[in-house]
Amino acid sequence: MKHLNQLIEPIRELRNFIIFWLGQSVSEIGNRLTGFGLSIWVYQNTHAVAQLSLVLFFTILPGVLITPFVGALVDKWHRKTTIIISEIGAATVILTLALLLLTDNLQLWHTYVAAFFTSVCGSFQMTAKAAALPMMVSSNQMGRANGLIHFSSAVGQLAAPVLAGIIIVNFQLQGLLMIDLCSYLIGFLTLLIIDIPQPEPSIIPITGITAIFNNIFYGWENISSRLFLIIMLAFMTINSFVNGMTTVLINPLILSFSTATTYGSIMSIAGCGMLAGSIFMSIWGGGKKSISPLFIFSSLNGIALVIAGLKPSVPLITLGISLSFFTLPIILSTNATIWQNSVHPNVQGRVLGLFYTITGLGAAFGTLSASPLTDTILEPMLDVDGVLANSIGRLIETGPGRGIGFLMIMEGVLMLFVSIILFNYFYFQHIDEELLVGDRKTVENL
Repeated sequence: MKHLNQLIEPIRELRNFIIFWLGQSVSEIGNRLTGFGLSIWVYQNTHAVAQLSLVLFFTILPGVLITPFVGALVDKWHRKTTIIISEIGAATVILTLALLLLTDNLQLWHTYVAAFFTSVCGSFQMTAKAAALPMMVSSNQMGRANGLIHFSSAVGQLAAPVLAGIIIVNFQLQGLLMIDLCSYLIGFLTLLIIDIPQPEPSIIPITGITAIFNNIFYGWENISSRLFLIIMLAFMTINSFVNGMTTVLINPLILSFSTATTYGSIMSIAGCGMLAGSIFMSIWGGGKKSISPLFIFSSLNGIALVIAGLKPSVPLITLGISLSFFTLPIILSTNATIWQNSVHPNVQGRVLGLFYTITGLGAAFGTLSASPLTDTILEPMLDVDGVLANSIGRLIETGPGRGIGFLMIMEGVLMLFVSIILFNYFYFQHIDEELLVGDRKTVENL
Protein backbone atom coordinates (compact mmCIF):
# COMPACT_ATOMS: atom_id res chain seq x y z
CA MET A 1 0.00 0.00 0.00
CA LYS A 2 2.85 2.38 0.82
CA HIS A 3 4.47 1.79 -2.59
CA LEU A 4 1.08 2.24 -4.29
CA ASN A 5 0.62 5.61 -2.58
CA GLN A 6 4.10 6.62 -3.71
CA LEU A 7 3.06 5.95 -7.31
CA ILE A 8 -0.35 7.64 -7.01
CA GLU A 9 0.83 10.80 -5.23
CA PRO A 10 2.78 12.23 -8.22
CA ILE A 11 -0.27 11.59 -10.42
CA ARG A 12 -2.50 13.53 -8.01
CA GLU A 13 -0.01 16.37 -7.88
CA LEU A 14 0.22 16.47 -11.69
CA ARG A 15 -3.54 16.06 -12.30
CA ASN A 16 -4.10 19.59 -13.61
CA PHE A 17 -1.00 19.39 -15.78
CA ILE A 18 -1.94 15.92 -17.13
CA ILE A 19 -5.28 17.24 -18.43
CA PHE A 20 -3.40 20.12 -20.06
CA TRP A 21 -0.78 17.75 -21.47
CA LEU A 22 -3.33 15.32 -22.93
CA GLY A 23 -5.19 18.08 -24.76
CA GLN A 24 -2.05 19.71 -26.09
CA SER A 25 -0.63 16.32 -27.12
CA VAL A 26 -3.67 15.62 -29.30
CA SER A 27 -3.35 19.11 -30.78
CA GLU A 28 0.36 18.62 -31.47
CA ILE A 29 -0.19 15.27 -33.19
CA GLY A 30 -2.84 16.88 -35.39
CA ASN A 31 -0.42 19.67 -36.23
CA ARG A 32 2.28 17.17 -37.18
CA LEU A 33 -0.21 15.32 -39.39
CA THR A 34 -0.96 18.53 -41.28
CA GLY A 35 2.72 19.38 -41.64
CA PHE A 36 3.47 15.96 -43.08
CA GLY A 37 0.39 15.99 -45.30
CA LEU A 38 1.16 19.46 -46.70
CA SER A 39 4.74 18.42 -47.49
CA ILE A 40 3.34 15.50 -49.51
CA TRP A 41 0.90 17.82 -51.31
CA VAL A 42 3.64 20.36 -52.14
CA TYR A 43 5.99 17.72 -53.53
CA GLN A 44 3.27 15.93 -55.49
CA ASN A 45 2.25 19.22 -57.12
CA THR A 46 5.73 20.59 -57.81
CA HIS A 47 8.14 17.60 -57.78
CA ALA A 48 10.73 20.12 -56.56
CA VAL A 49 12.75 19.77 -53.36
CA ALA A 50 13.42 23.53 -53.45
CA GLN A 51 9.71 24.30 -53.05
CA LEU A 52 9.48 21.85 -50.15
CA SER A 53 12.51 23.46 -48.52
CA LEU A 54 10.84 26.85 -48.84
CA VAL A 55 7.81 25.61 -46.92
CA LEU A 56 10.10 24.29 -44.17
CA PHE A 57 11.93 27.63 -44.16
CA PHE A 58 8.70 29.57 -43.58
CA THR A 59 7.67 27.04 -40.93
CA ILE A 60 10.83 27.36 -38.82
CA LEU A 61 12.69 30.65 -39.27
CA PRO A 62 9.92 33.24 -38.61
CA GLY A 63 9.10 31.63 -35.27
CA VAL A 64 12.76 31.58 -34.27
CA LEU A 65 13.30 35.25 -35.10
CA ILE A 66 10.20 36.67 -33.39
CA THR A 67 10.45 34.59 -30.22
CA PRO A 68 12.23 37.29 -28.15
CA PHE A 69 9.32 39.66 -28.86
CA VAL A 70 6.87 36.86 -28.12
CA GLY A 71 8.58 36.21 -24.78
CA ALA A 72 8.18 39.85 -23.74
CA LEU A 73 4.47 39.75 -24.62
CA VAL A 74 3.91 36.39 -22.89
CA ASP A 75 5.21 37.89 -19.64
CA LYS A 76 2.65 40.69 -19.99
CA TRP A 77 -0.37 38.71 -21.15
CA HIS A 78 -2.32 36.01 -19.33
CA ARG A 79 -0.63 32.75 -20.29
CA LYS A 80 -3.75 30.61 -20.54
CA THR A 81 -5.42 33.24 -22.73
CA THR A 82 -2.28 33.47 -24.89
CA ILE A 83 -2.31 29.70 -25.50
CA ILE A 84 -6.04 29.74 -26.31
CA ILE A 85 -5.72 32.65 -28.79
CA SER A 86 -2.72 31.07 -30.51
CA GLU A 87 -4.65 27.78 -30.77
CA ILE A 88 -7.57 29.65 -32.38
CA GLY A 89 -5.16 31.42 -34.74
CA ALA A 90 -3.54 28.15 -35.85
CA ALA A 91 -6.96 26.50 -36.26
CA THR A 92 -8.10 29.43 -38.42
CA VAL A 93 -5.11 28.88 -40.72
CA ILE A 94 -5.98 25.18 -41.07
CA LEU A 95 -9.66 25.97 -41.69
CA THR A 96 -8.67 28.45 -44.43
CA LEU A 97 -6.46 25.82 -46.10
CA ALA A 98 -9.29 23.28 -45.94
CA LEU A 99 -11.77 25.70 -47.55
CA LEU A 100 -9.28 26.60 -50.30
CA LEU A 101 -8.68 22.90 -50.96
CA LEU A 102 -12.40 22.02 -51.02
CA THR A 103 -13.07 24.82 -53.52
CA ASP A 104 -10.05 23.83 -55.69
CA ASN A 105 -8.39 27.18 -55.04
CA LEU A 106 -5.36 26.02 -53.00
CA GLN A 107 -2.13 27.25 -54.57
CA LEU A 108 1.52 26.83 -53.64
CA TRP A 109 1.93 30.35 -52.26
CA HIS A 110 -0.95 29.70 -49.86
CA THR A 111 1.16 27.03 -48.15
CA TYR A 112 4.00 29.56 -47.66
CA VAL A 113 1.63 32.05 -46.03
CA ALA A 114 0.06 29.29 -43.93
CA ALA A 115 3.49 28.07 -42.83
CA PHE A 116 4.44 31.62 -41.81
CA PHE A 117 1.35 32.22 -39.67
CA THR A 118 1.50 28.71 -38.20
CA SER A 119 5.11 29.43 -37.22
CA VAL A 120 4.06 32.67 -35.49
CA CYS A 121 1.22 30.95 -33.60
CA GLY A 122 3.55 28.08 -32.71
CA SER A 123 6.07 30.51 -31.25
CA PHE A 124 3.41 31.99 -28.94
CA GLN A 125 2.22 28.50 -27.97
CA MET A 126 5.69 27.12 -27.26
CA THR A 127 6.82 30.08 -25.16
CA ALA A 128 3.56 30.44 -23.23
CA LYS A 129 3.40 26.70 -22.46
CA ALA A 130 6.99 26.63 -21.23
CA ALA A 131 6.43 29.72 -19.09
CA ALA A 132 3.15 28.30 -17.73
CA LEU A 133 4.66 24.96 -16.68
CA PRO A 134 6.31 26.23 -13.45
CA MET A 135 2.93 27.68 -12.42
CA MET A 136 1.23 24.28 -12.77
CA VAL A 137 3.93 21.91 -11.53
CA SER A 138 6.11 21.96 -8.42
CA SER A 139 9.88 22.08 -8.93
CA ASN A 140 10.37 18.45 -7.84
CA GLN A 141 7.88 17.25 -10.51
CA MET A 142 9.23 19.46 -13.31
CA GLY A 143 11.42 16.73 -14.77
CA ARG A 144 8.49 14.32 -15.08
CA ALA A 145 6.32 17.01 -16.68
CA ASN A 146 9.00 17.85 -19.25
CA GLY A 147 9.47 14.12 -19.88
CA LEU A 148 5.76 13.78 -20.67
CA ILE A 149 5.94 16.73 -23.06
CA HIS A 150 8.80 15.09 -24.97
CA PHE A 151 6.94 11.77 -24.86
CA SER A 152 4.05 13.30 -26.82
CA SER A 153 6.56 14.82 -29.28
CA ALA A 154 8.16 11.40 -29.80
CA VAL A 155 4.75 9.78 -30.33
CA GLY A 156 3.90 12.49 -32.86
CA GLN A 157 7.14 11.96 -34.76
CA LEU A 158 6.57 8.22 -34.93
CA ALA A 159 2.84 8.23 -35.64
CA ALA A 160 2.44 11.24 -37.94
CA PRO A 161 4.03 9.77 -41.12
CA VAL A 162 2.08 6.51 -40.84
CA LEU A 163 -1.25 8.10 -39.88
CA ALA A 164 -0.92 10.88 -42.44
CA GLY A 165 -0.28 8.36 -45.22
CA ILE A 166 -3.33 6.28 -44.25
CA ILE A 167 -5.58 9.33 -43.90
CA ILE A 168 -4.51 10.86 -47.23
CA VAL A 169 -5.09 7.57 -49.08
CA ASN A 170 -8.59 7.19 -47.63
CA PHE A 171 -9.78 10.77 -47.07
CA GLN A 172 -7.32 12.90 -49.07
CA LEU A 173 -5.65 16.05 -47.69
CA GLN A 174 -8.94 17.77 -46.83
CA GLY A 175 -9.84 14.88 -44.51
CA LEU A 176 -6.48 15.23 -42.77
CA LEU A 177 -7.04 18.99 -42.31
CA MET A 178 -10.44 18.35 -40.73
CA ILE A 179 -8.90 15.86 -38.31
CA ASP A 180 -6.35 18.53 -37.38
CA LEU A 181 -9.20 20.97 -36.71
CA CYS A 182 -10.81 18.41 -34.40
CA SER A 183 -7.50 18.03 -32.55
CA TYR A 184 -7.37 21.81 -32.00
CA LEU A 185 -10.94 21.65 -30.64
CA ILE A 186 -9.91 18.99 -28.12
CA GLY A 187 -6.93 21.09 -27.03
CA PHE A 188 -9.18 24.14 -26.74
CA LEU A 189 -11.78 22.32 -24.60
CA THR A 190 -9.18 20.96 -22.17
CA LEU A 191 -7.80 24.49 -21.73
CA LEU A 192 -11.26 25.70 -20.73
CA ILE A 193 -11.63 23.19 -17.88
CA ILE A 194 -8.23 23.68 -16.22
CA ASP A 195 -6.67 26.53 -14.29
CA ILE A 196 -3.23 27.90 -15.15
CA PRO A 197 -2.07 30.19 -12.32
CA GLN A 198 -0.67 33.54 -13.41
CA PRO A 199 2.44 35.03 -11.76
CA GLU A 200 2.15 38.44 -10.11
CA PRO A 201 2.07 41.19 -12.74
CA SER A 202 5.22 43.11 -13.57
CA ILE A 203 5.80 46.37 -11.75
CA ILE A 204 6.57 48.13 -15.07
CA PRO A 205 3.86 47.40 -17.67
CA ILE A 206 4.91 46.55 -21.21
CA THR A 207 3.51 49.20 -23.53
CA GLY A 208 4.87 50.30 -26.90
CA ILE A 209 7.65 48.89 -29.05
CA THR A 210 10.40 50.66 -27.06
CA ALA A 211 9.19 49.08 -23.85
CA ILE A 212 9.14 45.66 -25.53
CA PHE A 213 12.77 46.08 -26.59
CA ASN A 214 13.65 47.19 -23.06
CA ASN A 215 12.03 44.07 -21.68
CA ILE A 216 13.88 41.86 -24.16
CA PHE A 217 17.12 43.46 -22.93
CA TYR A 218 15.97 42.84 -19.36
CA GLY A 219 15.52 39.17 -20.22
CA TRP A 220 19.07 39.12 -21.58
CA GLU A 221 20.36 40.80 -18.40
CA ASN A 222 18.77 37.97 -16.39
CA ILE A 223 20.84 35.52 -18.40
CA SER A 224 24.09 37.48 -18.75
CA SER A 225 24.25 38.44 -15.07
CA ARG A 226 24.42 34.78 -14.01
CA LEU A 227 27.44 32.84 -15.21
CA PHE A 228 25.83 29.42 -15.00
CA LEU A 229 22.96 30.52 -17.28
CA ILE A 230 25.45 31.83 -19.84
CA ILE A 231 27.23 28.48 -19.69
CA MET A 232 23.95 26.59 -20.06
CA LEU A 233 22.91 28.75 -23.02
CA ALA A 234 26.26 28.25 -24.77
CA PHE A 235 26.18 24.50 -24.12
CA MET A 236 22.65 24.03 -25.43
CA THR A 237 23.48 26.16 -28.50
CA ILE A 238 26.37 23.79 -29.23
CA ASN A 239 24.02 20.87 -28.65
CA SER A 240 21.46 22.37 -31.05
CA PHE A 241 24.19 23.00 -33.64
CA VAL A 242 25.25 19.35 -33.43
CA ASN A 243 21.65 18.11 -33.59
CA GLY A 244 20.93 20.29 -36.62
CA MET A 245 23.97 18.90 -38.37
CA THR A 246 23.13 15.31 -37.41
CA THR A 247 19.59 15.68 -38.75
CA VAL A 248 21.02 16.45 -42.19
CA LEU A 249 23.72 13.75 -42.06
CA ILE A 250 21.71 10.68 -41.04
CA ASN A 251 19.97 10.21 -44.39
CA PRO A 252 23.06 10.37 -46.67
CA LEU A 253 25.16 8.41 -44.13
CA ILE A 254 22.85 5.40 -44.41
CA LEU A 255 21.96 5.74 -48.12
CA SER A 256 25.67 5.97 -49.05
CA PHE A 257 25.92 2.18 -48.66
CA SER A 258 22.37 0.90 -48.09
CA THR A 259 18.77 1.20 -49.34
CA ALA A 260 15.84 3.46 -48.58
CA THR A 261 14.06 0.50 -46.95
CA THR A 262 16.98 0.03 -44.56
CA TYR A 263 16.96 3.76 -43.84
CA GLY A 264 13.28 3.58 -42.91
CA SER A 265 13.88 0.58 -40.64
CA ILE A 266 16.77 2.30 -38.84
CA MET A 267 14.75 5.48 -38.30
CA SER A 268 11.81 3.48 -36.97
CA ILE A 269 14.06 1.78 -34.42
CA ALA A 270 15.65 5.12 -33.57
CA GLY A 271 12.19 6.63 -33.08
CA CYS A 272 11.43 3.86 -30.60
CA GLY A 273 14.65 4.85 -28.84
CA MET A 274 13.36 8.42 -28.50
CA LEU A 275 10.05 7.12 -27.21
CA ALA A 276 11.87 4.96 -24.64
CA GLY A 277 13.96 7.94 -23.54
CA SER A 278 10.89 10.11 -22.98
CA ILE A 279 9.14 7.32 -21.03
CA PHE A 280 12.27 6.86 -18.92
CA MET A 281 12.37 10.59 -18.18
CA SER A 282 8.64 10.71 -17.36
CA ILE A 283 9.05 7.93 -14.78
CA TRP A 284 12.43 8.95 -13.38
CA GLY A 285 11.85 12.71 -13.29
CA GLY A 286 15.55 13.63 -13.33
CA GLY A 287 16.20 12.97 -9.65
CA LYS A 288 16.97 15.73 -7.16
CA LYS A 289 19.45 17.43 -9.47
CA SER A 290 19.25 18.22 -13.17
CA ILE A 291 22.69 19.55 -13.98
CA SER A 292 24.61 16.29 -13.53
CA PRO A 293 22.13 14.18 -15.58
CA LEU A 294 22.22 16.79 -18.35
CA PHE A 295 25.97 16.41 -18.88
CA ILE A 296 25.99 12.65 -18.26
CA PHE A 297 23.40 12.01 -20.98
CA SER A 298 25.02 14.59 -23.27
CA SER A 299 28.26 12.61 -22.92
CA LEU A 300 26.33 9.46 -23.79
CA ASN A 301 24.90 11.25 -26.82
CA GLY A 302 28.45 12.10 -27.92
CA ILE A 303 29.52 8.46 -27.60
CA ALA A 304 26.45 7.43 -29.61
CA LEU A 305 27.39 9.78 -32.47
CA VAL A 306 30.93 8.37 -32.52
CA ILE A 307 29.51 4.83 -32.75
CA ALA A 308 27.20 5.85 -35.62
CA GLY A 309 30.07 7.33 -37.62
CA LEU A 310 32.68 4.59 -37.13
CA LYS A 311 31.86 2.17 -39.95
CA PRO A 312 29.37 1.75 -42.84
CA SER A 313 27.58 -0.90 -40.78
CA VAL A 314 23.81 -1.15 -40.31
CA PRO A 315 24.04 -2.62 -36.76
CA LEU A 316 26.55 0.05 -35.63
CA ILE A 317 24.60 2.94 -37.11
CA THR A 318 21.33 1.58 -35.72
CA LEU A 319 22.89 1.31 -32.25
CA GLY A 320 24.44 4.77 -32.45
CA ILE A 321 21.41 6.62 -33.79
CA SER A 322 19.00 4.81 -31.44
CA LEU A 323 21.18 5.58 -28.42
CA SER A 324 21.48 9.21 -29.53
CA PHE A 325 17.70 9.49 -29.94
CA PHE A 326 17.22 7.87 -26.52
CA THR A 327 19.27 10.63 -24.87
CA LEU A 328 17.60 13.56 -26.67
CA PRO A 329 14.34 13.81 -24.63
CA ILE A 330 16.35 13.39 -21.40
CA ILE A 331 18.77 16.18 -22.39
CA LEU A 332 15.98 18.52 -23.46
CA SER A 333 13.84 17.76 -20.39
CA THR A 334 16.64 18.24 -17.86
CA ASN A 335 17.70 21.46 -19.60
CA ALA A 336 14.12 22.78 -19.52
CA THR A 337 13.84 21.87 -15.85
CA ILE A 338 17.01 23.82 -15.03
CA TRP A 339 15.76 26.98 -16.75
CA GLN A 340 12.23 26.72 -15.35
CA ASN A 341 13.48 26.17 -11.81
CA SER A 342 16.15 28.87 -11.87
CA VAL A 343 14.29 31.77 -13.51
CA HIS A 344 11.53 33.73 -11.78
CA PRO A 345 8.07 33.06 -13.29
CA ASN A 346 7.71 36.78 -14.00
CA VAL A 347 10.65 36.67 -16.42
CA GLN A 348 10.18 33.19 -17.90
CA GLY A 349 8.73 34.41 -21.21
CA ARG A 350 11.56 36.86 -21.90
CA VAL A 351 14.34 34.50 -20.87
CA LEU A 352 12.92 31.43 -22.64
CA GLY A 353 12.15 33.49 -25.75
CA LEU A 354 15.83 34.45 -26.03
CA PHE A 355 16.88 30.87 -25.27
CA TYR A 356 14.70 29.46 -28.06
CA THR A 357 15.95 32.04 -30.56
CA ILE A 358 19.67 31.53 -29.85
CA THR A 359 19.49 27.73 -29.77
CA GLY A 360 17.20 27.75 -32.82
CA LEU A 361 19.77 29.75 -34.75
CA GLY A 362 22.40 27.26 -33.60
CA ALA A 363 20.34 24.43 -35.08
CA ALA A 364 19.86 26.40 -38.31
CA PHE A 365 23.60 27.04 -38.70
CA GLY A 366 24.26 23.35 -38.00
CA THR A 367 21.83 22.39 -40.75
CA LEU A 368 23.43 24.82 -43.20
CA SER A 369 27.01 23.80 -42.31
CA ALA A 370 26.62 20.05 -42.78
CA SER A 371 26.49 19.97 -46.58
CA PRO A 372 29.51 22.20 -47.42
CA LEU A 373 31.66 20.51 -44.77
CA THR A 374 30.97 17.04 -46.14
CA ASP A 375 30.55 17.61 -49.88
CA THR A 376 33.37 20.11 -50.33
CA ILE A 377 35.93 19.10 -47.71
CA LEU A 378 35.54 15.78 -45.86
CA GLU A 379 34.12 13.49 -48.55
CA PRO A 380 37.00 14.24 -51.00
CA MET A 381 39.54 13.87 -48.16
CA LEU A 382 38.21 10.40 -47.34
CA ASP A 383 37.86 9.23 -50.92
CA VAL A 384 39.86 6.14 -51.87
CA ASP A 385 42.72 8.42 -53.01
CA GLY A 386 42.00 11.26 -50.56
CA VAL A 387 44.56 12.92 -48.30
CA LEU A 388 43.14 11.15 -45.21
CA ALA A 389 42.78 7.73 -46.87
CA ASN A 390 45.98 6.32 -45.34
CA SER A 391 45.44 7.76 -41.86
CA ILE A 392 41.88 8.22 -40.62
CA GLY A 393 40.63 6.20 -43.59
CA ARG A 394 42.34 3.09 -42.19
CA LEU A 395 40.20 3.40 -39.06
CA ILE A 396 36.81 4.35 -40.48
CA GLU A 397 37.26 3.13 -44.11
CA THR A 398 37.15 5.19 -47.29
CA GLY A 399 34.66 5.82 -50.05
CA PRO A 400 31.16 7.36 -50.28
CA GLY A 401 29.72 8.42 -46.93
CA ARG A 402 32.97 8.20 -44.97
CA GLY A 403 33.39 11.98 -44.86
CA ILE A 404 29.89 12.12 -43.38
CA GLY A 405 30.83 9.46 -40.84
CA PHE A 406 33.99 11.38 -39.90
CA LEU A 407 32.00 14.59 -39.35
CA MET A 408 29.58 12.68 -37.13
CA ILE A 409 32.53 11.32 -35.14
CA MET A 410 33.87 14.87 -34.70
CA GLU A 411 30.44 15.99 -33.52
CA GLY A 412 30.38 13.19 -30.96
CA VAL A 413 33.90 13.96 -29.71
CA LEU A 414 32.95 17.64 -29.35
CA MET A 415 29.83 16.82 -27.32
CA LEU A 416 31.74 14.33 -25.15
CA PHE A 417 34.62 16.75 -24.52
CA VAL A 418 32.42 19.75 -23.66
CA SER A 419 30.07 17.66 -21.49
CA ILE A 420 32.92 16.19 -19.42
CA ILE A 421 34.51 19.61 -18.90
CA LEU A 422 31.24 21.23 -17.78
CA PHE A 423 30.28 18.25 -15.62
CA ASN A 424 33.54 18.63 -13.71
CA TYR A 425 33.19 22.42 -13.55
CA PHE A 426 29.73 22.31 -11.99
CA TYR A 427 30.68 19.40 -9.73
CA PHE A 428 33.71 21.16 -8.26
CA GLN A 429 31.85 24.49 -8.03
CA HIS A 430 29.18 22.67 -5.97
CA ILE A 431 26.38 24.16 -8.06
CA ASP A 432 23.31 22.08 -7.25
CA GLU A 433 19.56 22.52 -7.54
CA GLU A 434 19.21 24.18 -4.14
CA LEU A 435 21.45 27.00 -5.33
CA LEU A 436 19.54 27.35 -8.60
CA VAL A 437 16.16 27.51 -6.86
CA GLY A 438 17.63 29.94 -4.38
CA ASP A 439 18.82 32.16 -7.21
CA ARG A 440 15.34 32.02 -8.74
CA LYS A 441 13.85 33.51 -5.57
CA THR A 442 16.29 36.41 -5.64
CA VAL A 443 15.32 37.59 -9.14
CA GLU A 444 13.55 40.89 -8.71
CA ASN A 445 10.01 41.32 -10.00
CA LEU A 446 9.63 43.39 -13.08
